Amino acid sequence: MEAFKVHVKFSNGDSMVEDHDNSTLESALQRLCRGPAAMGGLITEVKVVDMLDCTVFLAKDGRIVFPPAESVPTL
Repeated sequence: MEAFKVHVKFSNGDSMVEDHDNSTLESALQRLCRGPAAMGGLITEVKVVDMLDCTVFLAKDGRIVFPPAESVPTL
């Protein structure tokens, strides 16, 4: 099973890292990109990297930066 690290940056400068796999990644992105903290502006960046340390998702200030929006399913 593939493993992912989700790096989260907050508006106060703090950060955290969460570990996820295929079964938990989607719900984590829903929570971090569309949840109350994100809607309140507390989360400024969400970056997902895979086991090879490649970025597979990046959202900044409420906008999906990578991959391009037209290739991302609706969250």
